[in-house]
Amino acid sequence: MEKIKITDKVLLLGKSDFLVDVAKGVFHTNHGTIKLSSLVGKKFGVNIKSSKGESFSVLRPNINDFLEKRLARLPQIVSLKDCSLIAGYTGLSSGYRVIEAGTGSAFLTTFMANLVKPDGKIFTYELRTDFFNAAKKNIDDSGLSQWVDAKNRDISKGFREKDADIVVLDMIGAEKIVSKAHKALKSGGFLVVYSPYIEQVKSVCNKIEMENFLDVRTTECLVRDYKITRDFSRPNTTMLSHTGYITFARKI
Repeated sequence: MEKIKITDKVLLLGKSDFLVDVAKGVFHTNHGTIKLSSLVGKKFGVNIKSSKGESFSVLRPNINDFLEKRLARLPQIVSLKDCSLIAGYTGLSSGYRVIEAGTGSAFLTTFMANLVKPDGKIFTYELRTDFFNAAKKNIDDSGLSQWVDAKNRDISKGFREKDADIVVLDMIGAEKIVSKAHKALKSGGFLVVYSPYIEQVKSVCNKIEMENFLDVRTTECLVRDYKITRDFSRPNTTMLSHTGYITFARKI
């Protein structure tokens, strides 16, 4: 099993979960102090105890751990359930070229970058400088920056890239960009529009009808977990319900 290095990030799983840099040396929690430097040279999967005697399993984090526990959020993100739906419906995979507008906190950006590596690329556009700067920090922290070309630029002026496999629009006024997205897509490529309101869905679909797209569908993803015990099983009383509408269309 791979050994832990000083440059690694580790996932600490216990009564609480933390994703931390080993290089930090010491990590302070309400469960006590954890001496991260003692992990160097040990194998992932080892247990470590805090100064208060709390035990944590030390694991190598994956992209979902980073997104949910580490990524700094400014604007509303595209949730993990919606990211997964986008990847599943479009077939997003290694080698894909994806254009995204806007970047936001780079949640979807880094999720997609992890899937398109090692031969693909994410070209992402963000108009707001504060969002762009925060997104750049998140992308760099994820270790995926070589698969992301981030631009602080107004997408209404058009895309510089062509022959994209997917164009994702997560922005106000997305309907105004549908025609530009069509030109940037390769034949058979997917347009994906993430909309917070059904009124924007209608505007987007009206524009899609004017272009050469097929297989148009709008969907949303609702996730409900279940409580399973020895005595009974039932749905949890709370669920992750509506977050946004996702419209898919394929260029012909």
